[in-house]
Amino acid sequence: MSMADILSDFGFIMENPNCIMVGYFANGTLEGILGFFVNPDNNWADCMGPFFANEWDMDKAQDMFAYAKSKLAKAERFNFFFDTNNKNLHQLMALLPTVRNDNEYILLLENANYMPQYTQHNIVSYSSNYRNDIVRLKNKTWPESYITDSDLLNSIGKDREVFCALDENSNFVGYGILKRYNDSARATAEFFVVEENARGKGYGWALLNKVVDCAINVHNANIIDLVVDRLNTHARDLYYSCGFKLSVENASYCIKKLTSSETPNERPEKHVKARDFSGRK
Repeated sequence: MSMADILSDFGFIMENPNCIMVGYFANGTLEGILGFFVNPDNNWADCMGPFFANEWDMDKAQDMFAYAKSKLAKAERFNFFFDTNNKNLHQLMALLPTVRNDNEYILLLENANYMPQYTQHNIVSYSSNYRNDIVRLKNKTWPESYITDSDLLNSIGKDREVFCALDENSNFVGYGILKRYNDSARATAEFFVVEENARGKGYGWALLNKVVDCAINVHNANIIDLVVDRLNTHARDLYYSCGFKLSVENASYCIKKLTSSETPNERPEKHVKARDFSGRK
């Protein structure tokens, strides 16, 4: 993840009332930060960080998480995704009551490596006619998605573009999402979902081509990224055939709803110098 990506994500957290940013202060100096994206639909919190001004500090990391947990009392689950080579975060996960999930791959496609293929499938831009189908399929396939239904729909035409796949009878059978950023050189192929009875017929490939083509030829993106589970070999093969290459393998952990007795290694309140500085009380 680049510095620009980190700054963009933390900027989003600071501006989003459903998120929280925690800072660790010593003598008025900010020494560490930890952020959480919170999905209000399912109360899942995705962790961003922690990051430190100087060297990694395990005690401060635990303090910030403990403080964030106390502020996110309604959170049903905490999710952690990080480079699998990050030994410090693996050690932090061992100190928290985490469960290890399947690793995820971050894949990158440079526009020079894009290998488009002709498809006869009908791919159209989003219209309100497909609104209910998109929401239904999203919640059926990705019930734990980090983006809410309203956030997705409200972002279409702003920083997201949605394309829909139609069968030979013009029935909706799937969709793909392109996520754009202020830095137009980068874009994300964010979601691809196809109805179960339409899978294996090339709709996923057609949606992927449409999303990538739009990113490169309409928005002049130089790099397109996406995330796929390590065990999802079918999807990975599809992305590789389009020119995507492995960039980072992320470890994935989660913590389901905690009780006060389940949080280890918390120190007395007088030693905890973490606080929320994202404007919420």
